[in-house]
Amino acid sequence: MAGLNGSKHWEVLSQDQKSQQKLTQELKLPSLVTRTLVARGYTIPEAAKRFLTPSLERDWKDPALIPGLEEVADLVEQALKNNEHIAIFGDFDVDGMSATCLLTLGLRALGAEVYPFIPNRFGEGYGLSHEALQRLMKATTPDLIITVDNGIAAAQKVEALKAEGIDVAITDHHEPGDEVPNGVPVADPKLSEGCPSRDLAGAGVALKLVQVLGERAGKPELWRHYTTLATLGTISDMMDLSPENRALVADGIKRLPETDRPGIVALAEQCKVPLTELTADNLPFTLIPRLNAAGRMGAPDIAFQLLLTDDPAEATKLAEQIEQINQDRRQIEAQLTDEALEKVKETYHGERIIVVGGEGWHEGVKGIVASRLTARYHVPTILFTIQDGVAQGSGRSVGSVDLFHAVEQCADMLIRFGGHAGAVGVTLDASRFDEFRSRMQKIMDALPEDQFEDKGEITAVIRLSEANQAGIEALEMLQPFGMGNKRPLFAARGVTMKARARVGNNGDHLRFVATDGTNSIPAIMFHAPHVEELACYEGAVDLVFDAINETWQGRTKPKLMVKDIIVRVPKAPVGLTEAQQKLQGIQKHAGTILVRPTVAVSGAETFVTKLYTRNIQAASVALDSGELLQVVDNHSKKLEVVTDDGQVAGHLHESITSMLVSRMHKGAQFQAQVKGISHDEKKTVRVQIAPRVPTQAVDTRKQLEALSEEKLTQALVHTAIGDNELLPAQKQALEMLSRGQSALCVIATGRGKSLIFTVHAARLALKQHRASVFVYPLRALVNDQFYHLDEELGKLGIGIAVLSGATPTKQRRHIFEQLQAGSLDIILTTPEFLALHSKGFCRSHRIGFVVVDEAHHMQEAKSGQRSAYGDFPKILTSLGHPTCLATTATAPDPVAKEIAKLLSLERKQILIDKTARTNLTIQDLRETREKKAALVNIVASGQKSVVYVNSRDQTVQLVRYLRHAIPDLAGQIAYYNAGLLRGERTQVEQAFRKGDLTCIVATSAFGEGVNIPDIRHVVLYHLPFSEVEFNQMCGRAGRDGKPAEIDLLFSTRDARLNDQIIAAETPERSDLVDLYKVLLGQWRATGGEPIEASDEELLYQVRLINQKTRLTSQGIAAGLGIFQEFGFLDVRGFAENRHILMTEAPRYTDLSCSVRLQEGMRAREDFVSFRDRILTAPAQELLYKLCRPIVPHMGCVVDG
Repeated sequence: MAGLNGSKHWEVLSQDQKSQQKLTQELKLPSLVTRTLVARGYTIPEAAKRFLTPSLERDWKDPALIPGLEEVADLVEQALKNNEHIAIFGDFDVDGMSATCLLTLGLRALGAEVYPFIPNRFGEGYGLSHEALQRLMKATTPDLIITVDNGIAAAQKVEALKAEGIDVAITDHHEPGDEVPNGVPVADPKLSEGCPSRDLAGAGVALKLVQVLGERAGKPELWRHYTTLATLGTISDMMDLSPENRALVADGIKRLPETDRPGIVALAEQCKVPLTELTADNLPFTLIPRLNAAGRMGAPDIAFQLLLTDDPAEATKLAEQIEQINQDRRQIEAQLTDEALEKVKETYHGERIIVVGGEGWHEGVKGIVASRLTARYHVPTILFTIQDGVAQGSGRSVGSVDLFHAVEQCADMLIRFGGHAGAVGVTLDASRFDEFRSRMQKIMDALPEDQFEDKGEITAVIRLSEANQAGIEALEMLQPFGMGNKRPLFAARGVTMKARARVGNNGDHLRFVATDGTNSIPAIMFHAPHVEELACYEGAVDLVFDAINETWQGRTKPKLMVKDIIVRVPKAPVGLTEAQQKLQGIQKHAGTILVRPTVAVSGAETFVTKLYTRNIQAASVALDSGELLQVVDNHSKKLEVVTDDGQVAGHLHESITSMLVSRMHKGAQFQAQVKGISHDEKKTVRVQIAPRVPTQAVDTRKQLEALSEEKLTQALVHTAIGDNELLPAQKQALEMLSRGQSALCVIATGRGKSLIFTVHAARLALKQHRASVFVYPLRALVNDQFYHLDEELGKLGIGIAVLSGATPTKQRRHIFEQLQAGSLDIILTTPEFLALHSKGFCRSHRIGFVVVDEAHHMQEAKSGQRSAYGDFPKILTSLGHPTCLATTATAPDPVAKEIAKLLSLERKQILIDKTARTNLTIQDLRETREKKAALVNIVASGQKSVVYVNSRDQTVQLVRYLRHAIPDLAGQIAYYNAGLLRGERTQVEQAFRKGDLTCIVATSAFGEGVNIPDIRHVVLYHLPFSEVEFNQMCGRAGRDGKPAEIDLLFSTRDARLNDQIIAAETPERSDLVDLYKVLLGQWRATGGEPIEASDEELLYQVRLINQKTRLTSQGIAAGLGIFQEFGFLDVRGFAENRHILMTEAPRYTDLSCSVRLQEGMRAREDFVSFRDRILTAPAQELLYKLCRPIVPHMGCVVDG
């Protein structure tokens, strides 16, 4: 998966949930805080507590541990005693200025005469340069010069000063080299590898000196007055917030609101930030850049005097000047950025380094612009200003590339250079600029690719719901933020950017609203790379952001300060396997699949159609009624039907060929039995198409039949669940059934109820040649179960069929004949059909096992709602008292007692598995307005997801939308519906199981039998039609026991649509009367000829006689089925080959006796009850009932 997971620029820190829970429990910390602490290594409560409570008293180290500091203090103390004139030599950055200021204030507080000095970036440069010292000597005549934040590499300059009789004391924090001054005291924590204060900034070292001098002078608390100034230097120089620095900065920030420095107060007013709101992580965007701007623009004295002054009026004027200087800096920086980008476009062609320069480019902002180019292109950048034939550059690196070492290899062509691995300064003759760029490119080309991977740190991937006001506010417990403890960055996957707008003077910032369909948070990304493309992008993105609370007009709301927008780009094309090519082929033929008749036609069920003859020879083939013919694929557009001696009797229509040929290519075989021959104007042959049991399945059945019952059970279980062990309830139930004992099994959804009865039904068929009846409460559930049972058990040579109110009359007769003949082993039906047609089952004398799935519906018989269940004692008696198994997840005492009564069960025959599925959670997004955005957010995670919708058309439409919105996963998203042929469904299932697919958008056809354990999300995009369907869909999630989520996206709008669909399947009596009038009228108008009108044409005719009819085209089909059930008509063929044959005068019939109508009414009642609860019940209530069986107080607890 691309996006964040495929990013080379970000690394998500590992999460340890056990440690998080421990911190939460022991320290009572909020979730985001514990996740951050653990991700950063604070897994032990005591360590986390120390981190959260920084303390100077505990963490500030003894100044004497810094090499040379006592010696420096000795020299300065002597100067104080001698009333010597002291100069403090600082630097033009904020660390240098704050160090100079705090040491000046500290020494003056001890009575010293001090002259502070800040060199100028332009003309004087860094450190004890000749030009800077000249200016210093003109201004004053010092006896002692103390350096702060510089001097560690000034051996020659110090020797010169000593020669002039000036004492020198060095305080610095930079790495020492070969030029460490000799003969003078030098204090630098980096002089010793073992110094615990190595992370101090220049200001921190200066503060240590004030501490020592104050203690010697009897003012031990003096240094504590200057922690705020030292904090500015520490944060500005991006020093690692080790415990010592963390304690320093925490104290400095705490003292900010009460600071006695007028300059800080005035500058905060210019920033429009109250002192109480200044923090370690907003100082780099408020005070610090303004102070640094003065140094960058050649006016460091203004910034320094602002820090030093005690006069509020002067401070106000200086702060105003600083603000103007900063505005100028921004303009120059923006201009230089634009110019540099143009130059880069001209000269950069994907090399591993950018070397760019321009005449007169501003010296003070080149480092900032170099950083921007590095961030944009993710390669090292050196940006030069060229003036008077000299090129002076500032460079920034990426990843682990040692830019200093690379530049060092070009030393022979440089005037001077310096820096460290991450940043360099370079000066060379402008005439050698191109040569330098060429050599640097070659040096970079020789480096390993992984050195260029500059990975930022993401604390955790979160949901937008977690970035709430309370959670963000809790993160302040982790303050102060800075190097080594950066403000945590979080990521959100699969986010949609709404209301996108380019903002800022140059339009280079992107403002938008980030939404995951449920939560929407304002967001902004400053200096967004490729802002033009991002402003137009409508697909899913992954965001990396800092979450803050923003107050505007008195209201505080969360806001995302975005650091990166990762577009979900498509994966690079790679060679497809044969399986992947076939899968793509299936998904491309959506148009065909959407209009296919229900795929059961090409499954185990039979159908009758017309046999077409191409020529006189075929028409002359002698055929007998009942004769068996073979369906043959000769690779033409139409399948041929041939006799046993090879004569072609005719061919099947193209529409039927398209349905059967795919399965035949995968080994399926079909036969055609002659059902009728007419010899009017031309011979017309009607044949019944039915699948033949493949030879392989016949052989498999014979092998299984030869096994002992124990070995057979083992083989069947292995076929179902591989090497996994049976659960205790499954094992005991199978043992009871094997002994001929009936049982009620109460077990949670997803715990394998169906495995029990499928295994027993299979062994009953294979060992005793007895048949089984599976009774489901709803016709839709019967159809869904058939697809997968037929697929799995058909391989074993076990015959399966469906009998329901929707089964045509002739097909019913044929199935009962097959049942009696022994060629069918399992019948799936509804209680209504079983009750009305129990004699058909009885005649077979083969029924040895009856299953009542979702058996809690049996209680409805008591109230008269499902009277068919009440007939079970009589039905079971007529069937010869077969073994029964009732299964349910909901059996409180009244329900269990009613089931036991109807099935004649004793208490010891009730098996209870109390095990709860604790790995499931529910994300309640019911009624969300951003339904598609929410779905994108879920699917974009790349975790295995099943999205349930209510129609074939929706599966296709939603897949197209998701592929467009998440292009990197486009090849891993597929649809699954009843229009897919059996082999096609298998291919989709196998690809999903292997992980080649990560998301399936499906109708309820993807249900029981598809046992894929690692589904992490089940998304109910539309409202299911019943509680049974809801439970079975949800039960697909997390069967491996790992965390999984059920996402509820349906709404009341879906309920109205479901009402219409169910109503169409169950026409009202008055509507049926209108339909019958139309049929009778057409039949009589044609002189009794078969009617060839389509459902749409019949609906048009009905509307002519009744404009208010509630019928739909689906209702027309349902009405024809009801009439056929009563013998009012007969339907032959389907689609454009359908013929309706009417009877002259049907007897009066009570339509309410229709099994199909009764099943439809039960479905409607069930839906209404389910709808009212599912739309209003709290999510936790739904989850509780889903994950935990409701068990009776009687029976045997076998697990949990």
